[in-house]
Amino acid sequence: MSLKKPPVLYEKLIIQAWDENGRAWIDAVRDHGIRAPGVASRDALLAAINGHVQPNSRVLDVGCGEGWLVDLLTGSGYRVVGVDASRELIEYAQEHRKGHYVVGDQADLTKLGLGIFDLVVCNFSLFGDETVRQCVMSVPQMLTPGGVLIIQTLHPMMFSGNEVAKSGWREGTWADLPGDFGEPSPLYVRTLDDWSRLFSEAGLGVSRMQAPTAGDVDPKSVIFVVSRCERTGQ
Repeated sequence: MSLKKPPVLYEKLIIQAWDENGRAWIDAVRDHGIRAPGVASRDALLAAINGHVQPNSRVLDVGCGEGWLVDLLTGSGYRVVGVDASRELIEYAQEHRKGHYVVGDQADLTKLGLGIFDLVVCNFSLFGDETVRQCVMSVPQMLTPGGVLIIQTLHPMMFSGNEVAKSGWREGTWADLPGDFGEPSPLYVRTLDDWSRLFSEAGLGVSRMQAPTAGDVDPKSVIFVVSRCERTGQ
């Protein structure tokens, strides 16, 4: 179902939803194993990360939530910074997880002065329209030469049904997640073509795209591995 309210309102509702559901999300990750080994999306993401950077590389996790990925990568020898707009999630991560954490808006990453990274990763953390555009546009100046951006997000075909997939705002859901969740976050769903166009506008190119699956189940997510386009000539 498409939403038809002013886009600026949806961007605000995303932050509100995560502020209100932070504790439920912490409990779901900590107690119910939604990011546990064996989950197809988790394993595919880690394989992509390990295939493009080495231990001791600098990694930025944008929308890090309660810090499960930062903690895991830090324990594996990466130097990781996690950024999230939810103060509650960051405070939990600072108390219970390894790594360095910063409260910050993904639309203003460069203003945080975090330096440059070998890898920027966004794992199910890009919900908005203009905020996501600003985030992606800022990535090239935050990457080292040869650095990569890895994004895992919900597959757009999940929202199209029998219709032709198209970009737009959709109603979010906490369905299939254990716990006592309240109002879900709305989300802006992009088609694969629109993701590619956004990367191109930012001076980035997709070097790999995959859709993790679990058995015969249709893919629920898509992973983009993206790097800066090499400019030739003057």
